[in-house]
Amino acid sequence: MSQKNSMNEAVRFALGLTASAVALNIPLSVAQDESATDVEEVVVTGSRITRSTLNSESQDTITISAEDMEITGDVSIADALRSSNLNSLGSFRESSGSSAQSNATVDLRGVGAGRTLVLVNGRRVVGSPQLGGGGTVNLNLIPFSAVDRIEIVADGASAVYGSDAVAGVVNVILKRGYDGLTVSARYGDRDRDSGETNALSFLFGASSDKGNVTFGIEWDTKDPIFDADRDFTAARWGDYNGDGVISGYQETVGVSIYGYTLLNPQFDVAAYVANGGFPNVADPNDPSLWYFHPGSCENADGSDGFVGPLEYYGYGFYCGYAYALVSANRAGLDRLHSWVSAEYELSDTVDAYVDAIFAQNESFGRYAPPAAPGPVIPGDPRNTVGATYGYFRWTDIGFRDNVVTDTFVDLNAGLKWDITDGISADFNYTHSDYKSSSPGNYYLSYSGLAYNIAYGIDDFDTFVANIKATTLDDSSQVMRKYSGGVQFDLFDMAGGTAIVYAGVERYDVRYVALVDAQSEAGLIGGSAGNSAQGDRDVTAFFAETILPVTDWLEISAAVRRDKYSDFGSATSPRIGFAMSVPGYEQLRVHGSWGKGFRAPDLSDMFGATAFSAERAIDYWACEQSGISADDCNSSRQVNTYINSNPDLDAETSTSLSFGVEWDFIENWQVKANWISLELSDALEYISAQKQLDLDYVIRSEGGAGNPNVDRSTARPTIQAQFENQITDVKREALDVGIAGNIPTDFGMFRVNWAGTKYLQYDFEGIYGSGEISDVAGTLGFPEWRMNAYVSWTMNNYFANLSWDYIGESKSSVSSTKYAAWDQFNASVGYNFSEYGRLTVGATNITDEDPLLNSFGEQVDEYQYPLTGRVMYVDYTIEF
Repeated sequence: MSQKNSMNEAVRFALGLTASAVALNIPLSVAQDESATDVEEVVVTGSRITRSTLNSESQDTITISAEDMEITGDVSIADALRSSNLNSLGSFRESSGSSAQSNATVDLRGVGAGRTLVLVNGRRVVGSPQLGGGGTVNLNLIPFSAVDRIEIVADGASAVYGSDAVAGVVNVILKRGYDGLTVSARYGDRDRDSGETNALSFLFGASSDKGNVTFGIEWDTKDPIFDADRDFTAARWGDYNGDGVISGYQETVGVSIYGYTLLNPQFDVAAYVANGGFPNVADPNDPSLWYFHPGSCENADGSDGFVGPLEYYGYGFYCGYAYALVSANRAGLDRLHSWVSAEYELSDTVDAYVDAIFAQNESFGRYAPPAAPGPVIPGDPRNTVGATYGYFRWTDIGFRDNVVTDTFVDLNAGLKWDITDGISADFNYTHSDYKSSSPGNYYLSYSGLAYNIAYGIDDFDTFVANIKATTLDDSSQVMRKYSGGVQFDLFDMAGGTAIVYAGVERYDVRYVALVDAQSEAGLIGGSAGNSAQGDRDVTAFFAETILPVTDWLEISAAVRRDKYSDFGSATSPRIGFAMSVPGYEQLRVHGSWGKGFRAPDLSDMFGATAFSAERAIDYWACEQSGISADDCNSSRQVNTYINSNPDLDAETSTSLSFGVEWDFIENWQVKANWISLELSDALEYISAQKQLDLDYVIRSEGGAGNPNVDRSTARPTIQAQFENQITDVKREALDVGIAGNIPTDFGMFRVNWAGTKYLQYDFEGIYGSGEISDVAGTLGFPEWRMNAYVSWTMNNYFANLSWDYIGESKSSVSSTKYAAWDQFNASVGYNFSEYGRLTVGATNITDEDPLLNSFGEQVDEYQYPLTGRVMYVDYTIEF
């Protein structure tokens, strides 16, 4: 579906609801009755119970308001959550060149995005088919300008919401009940390149005493970031240690062995095998000892992309290709979203509501020309050694450009019925549909290449046309959900009325991933995969209660029973308390204990085998080349095939939390919350790095190596997969914060600071070993993550300053230490009243690089941003 057609459908739907609202006598503009004394009912994230008062909760809830996001300069929900102290270890962001390049996630506590449940208006939405085929939601498909607030429960919530809520819940609450028209526009300019960000949104609403309708539409774009435009990702190479050769992957960045690298026909294969699959360090002066040979690639300077000759871990020399001269690092995004929210009072006791989101994203990513092994083209003058096979960069085909189009439709409709004063019921239906199409242009056709060689095609244009291929990855995930429940008052207690909510939920999920036939057959260079599909049905029964034991102590409890069609059943209980200190109500204490579970994602169990050029450090290759672990710090791309595992079991969890809140002076609060999370049978992706680490340990102990690492050629091929861990792991953290207002003669200052300190982060260093170590404070697992802001308003003027901080860390394999990292954002503005509000600001005002290692490479692409400084101007006017 085109963007135009998608938008037409969205507008027609929203206008249809608006017309219905008008027909039902909802005027387009009705002033609110400020004298109304009706008490609005409150629904708290983490509970299904509706109450007329907001009491202290047994689990800590953090709220990020639309105003907070404006202060910090965020332009998407992913931005707002990515910089949160609760997103402790970073999270997936738009990475160029894969079918998931349009996706962004949140990862509470750093325990995996699949363990964080993302809700919209308190309801589950379908997950991304490119991110696990389960509950991992693509945040980029939720409209940003529609957000009223984001509520986060960073504690186990499976007893209420079921699977995926192991680490907590992120509830994105969209605006509703709005009157008027708001138009907002934003332009941002990146300092380090010519990239821009643009946004335009409209919000319209009308309401009356019978109901309301809110409709919005937004468009925004974000240009891709190319590797060549950042010093730390740009291609570079040199003889930095002065030994007379350039060591590939040790003294290069952004350069691949897939350039013009020949398998030397003079190489002594028998001696290679006798040496256990590893040569002695190749003599630079004796080409017959080289496994790899660069052909005529002498002093290639990168002017045409080719670089060499480069030494490869003692296997000889190769002619590399500087892919980072042309590749994109961050994918570009073009988003078009619309949404509508409507409520109507059908009678004095029955209310109906409808929520809908229509979203279409188009993302652009670029890889260098296809990199693939293959036969040498007959007569190629670069083949000076008579080789028949090699690792090549097929530059004549062109750049591999991927354009991924995501379409998301989420429809919710429901009824709320007040049966009596003490009994109410609700019913909800959800249809959530995510489709993604990813055509890949300019890949290598092995069948076309074989045809050219077999038939002696020597016309250049014909030869190139025959070897071009277009790949296609079509995937979808659809969820249909019915839920309903009854809330009723039980009996009066000293602190109020005991309340119970009991309900049932039924939903089914269908996952399909279709890959083009040539890729499935292994006939496409630079791509691989196979089609797959899976489905599951889930039926759940749940209940929860609130018991106000006294006016200062409240007990809450919940239990949920889930039955899955594909792996069995799970029961999740939770109990908690919230209390204020008698006689000193400014001090409140809360605690919670619960059990949880996480079902394996459908694609983890049934997904298509996917190809990825994952980056990893090969310590065994370094050791064979005489490079120490301390100096082996440069990662390289390795051919990785990601496989599913139909034998996965569900994981279970136990969470325990305890928190204190203290209103120590008027308008000021300080709080602390301790949480412990223990995982059993944890579902883990065993990546290329973990497979190589295991291979290194096995070989170091005299074994034959990891069977998932194929070293039959000098460049290892990795089989990665999903597994249940054999040992329990524990994560423990402390959240602290302080917030308040400072009124002065020079305006009002608002202050907010929040921090998370990791106390324990268990990690199985070597996959399958069962040996657990605490990695808190090591690279990738910093002990501290903090953010803060100060906002100032006086009359019509305002200014904001915000700060993001990631603590220091140390290497887990060497003595290297990494400094703390921080970023500042600032903005100033003026409110022209009926003429709108103007804001001018910058994110990363000091233009900080991400955290870099000693060779100038970024050490964690998902935790530290690489955008640099962005200047922006924002104008909003309300009619």
